[in-house]
Amino acid sequence: MKTQIALVTIAALAACGPQQNGSASSGASASGADTCNAASYAGMIGQDAVVALSIPDPKRQYRLGDPVTMDFNASRVNIVLDQTDVIVDIKCG
Repeated sequence: MKTQIALVTIAALAACGPQQNGSASSGASASGADTCNAASYAGMIGQDAVVALSIPDPKRQYRLGDPVTMDFNASRVNIVLDQTDVIVDIKCG
């Protein structure tokens, strides 16, 4: 009986863990296409965040470690900043 309770508890805890969704985390979407044209903005990496103002919408700007929504928008440009507002990555999503 204790073994059954332990197995049910482990199964319930495993269901609460993070799930793999298979989405891409680079500048390209899961299909490999650069759907938001992020590659054309790669020259902005290493520059101050103010240069990203020229990127047309839709765009999202956030710092490393900031919470962001998990909704994927293939046409949106994500501008990732460090703590000193320097661009460290530009990718679709």
